[in-house]
Amino acid sequence: MEKKLEMVHFQITRNCNLRCHFCGQWGKKGFFSDASGSNMEFDDWVNVINSLNKYRKENNTQIDITVWGGEPLVSPCFEEIVKCLHKNNYKVAIVTNGVLIDKHLDVIKTCVDKIYLSIDGTKEIHDAIRGNGVFDKVVQNIKILNHPAVTVMSVITKELVDNLNEYLTLLDGLNINEFYLQDMIGLNNKEIQNYKIWLKEAFDIKASDIISWENNDDFSFANQVDEYLNKADLSLYNYEIIHKTHFKSEEKYCFSPFKHIHVAWNGNVLYCTDFYDFSAGNVKENDIIDIFNNELSQKFCQEIINGNCATCKHCSWKDNKTFYL
Repeated sequence: MEKKLEMVHFQITRNCNLRCHFCGQWGKKGFFSDASGSNMEFDDWVNVINSLNKYRKENNTQIDITVWGGEPLVSPCFEEIVKCLHKNNYKVAIVTNGVLIDKHLDVIKTCVDKIYLSIDGTKEIHDAIRGNGVFDKVVQNIKILNHPAVTVMSVITKELVDNLNEYLTLLDGLNINEFYLQDMIGLNNKEIQNYKIWLKEAFDIKASDIISWENNDDFSFANQVDEYLNKADLSLYNYEIIHKTHFKSEEKYCFSPFKHIHVAWNGNVLYCTDFYDFSAGNVKENDIIDIFNNELSQKFCQEIINGNCATCKHCSWKDNKTFYL
């Protein structure tokens, strides 16, 4: 597969205003809870944008940007970064829990092309995960925003499956375009051990963050989602319903290291949205495009082609272009 950059994920902050128990960042075992370092400053992000501008011009190509965190709306740089991206003619999406949308209405309406909003079920389910009153606040913000491109994203839990019919009807009352059902990410002890061995042998990296995703539970209840959707009359809903399950990827290997860059909160360049142990470099030390093409990145691509990454089979983003604008 040809390496050609199509999307860059800006993780503008590691900070978040909520604590969801299943989150690999700030959940029960979240790797951000004891992470050291500071978030990149606005000027650091401007340097990244300038490098991307040069790449676009030289390659006559479009690059989409997804801004996320943590929770991006808690970042003091959020509005400056999004305005800068908009000024430079990037298509911009944000991934948010929706709580602070009302604090940034003008810039979101003006500079953001698409919004990915996390809701985890009915009011009772959502508030049990994210905190009392959060559901009502998010719904209120969706209505106030009235944005033409909103995708609701939900992590599939047993509680959501049991209340799916009610939840789909509830979403129909909101002004959304898409509903994306995301399988819960989790690796068992053996898979984590295999992942650690691979990173150590291939890159001499001691994988410590992966433990955040340890989960030996049975996730087979997620299969009930497809069973329900296959029987349901989806034309009844005013939005598209999307569910791409783990293990059922159409591609032989992940296209992320060939098409995407994930710039983490501290400047590290990653090729996976959720697994942070591997980094190909840091944008505060080297140009982002140089990192994208460096020897370490090339080796990582080959490792992915060879099927050596143990986390790939648990990733619903492997061949998923949901975030493309």
